Amino acid sequence: MNFICDKQQLQNALALVGRAVSVRTTMPILECVLLTAQENGVLTLHGCDKEISIDIAEIPAQVDEAGEIALDARLITEIVRKLSGESIAIETDEKFNAICKSGRSRLKIAGQSSEEFPMIPENELSSIQHRYTMKSSALKNMINQTIFSVSLDQTKLVLTGELMEIQNNVLQMVAIDMFRISYAKEMLPEGSPDAKAVIPSKALNELSRMLSSEGDNEISFFFTKNRAVFETKEFRLVSSLLVGDFIRYDQIHNEDFTTMVVVNRAELLSSFERAVLMAVENRMLPIKMDIKDDDLTITAMSDRGEVEDGIPCQTEGKDLTIYFNPKYFIDALRVINEAQVVLKFNTVLSPATIKGNDETVGHKYLIVPLRPPN
Repeated sequence: MNFICDKQQLQNALALVGRAVSVRTTMPILECVLLTAQENGVLTLHGCDKEISIDIAEIPAQVDEAGEIALDARLITEIVRKLSGESIAIETDEKFNAICKSGRSRLKIAGQSSEEFPMIPENELSSIQHRYTMKSSALKNMINQTIFSVSLDQTKLVLTGELMEIQNNVLQMVAIDMFRISYAKEMLPEGSPDAKAVIPSKALNELSRMLSSEGDNEISFFFTKNRAVFETKEFRLVSSLLVGDFIRYDQIHNEDFTTMVVVNRAELLSSFERAVLMAVENRMLPIKMDIKDDDLTITAMSDRGEVEDGIPCQTEGKDLTIYFNPKYFIDALRVINEAQVVLKFNTVLSPATIKGNDETVGHKYLIVPLRPPN
């Protein structure tokens, strides 16, 4: 293999594909990135671990000899980053050594045969029932608004991922960790058939980091029997799916309430953040919420001290005293964009609903309260 390409393009591609490379593995080949130089003058990169794989869109290159080689991802990334020239040439020999040249610099590194590299068969990705398309920024926002509620409990493996469900031309993303539910939705084009899949949180986290939050760029995605595939002009990310029965979230959400509060989001968030200052060694600190006469009082006490905050609000319904883990409120309030939030409560042990006061925005959160102290 022998090719020359733009150094910056190669550096950017290595940064993206490196997200799929294993850091700790008993298989050295999974620490590598696969470089393929094609006769038609393009270079492609591929990274893969046991959960996800990432292919980078074609990079223009002067290919004097086609071929492919697997190189240690961390090492080749550092080499390319530190070379000073504007272009880089890579040539391989029959012993899978790669000579990297740029300007007057020349480095030789040991590679591995491409035959050892784990590739997902293309025929496994060709069974497309429907390809869905939406703005990249919208999908990125949906992930960021829900991913923090994914369960960390490996005994309930299906809950360590997020449900992506398409119903009636609406994409719904749901994350559940048994103490809270995060829910977001976005309209899809007419004619989008119903489907659902559970995507591992690792894949969604990497996808979110790779997507831009600005512009009108689009992403398409589809599901096969065992995988989810996300494609943009820059990359393709393939993820395995989690298998199991996801919790029927639609039977848990309830818009009924006996107490409703409308309050400034930033003030409520600041109050919760002050309350957690009293936490000792990151242990859970229960906070008490007292709702009465257009006033919300938040109280927290520990061996370190105590805090009490009063926030003006609009209330409807019964007075209420209820206890929560403040972390769950903080996580939700940080990703809500509206200036005002609506809190709905029933009993002291029933889940509370929190969402922005803009009814057109499709994300909301369900938080399970703590039992009142005796």
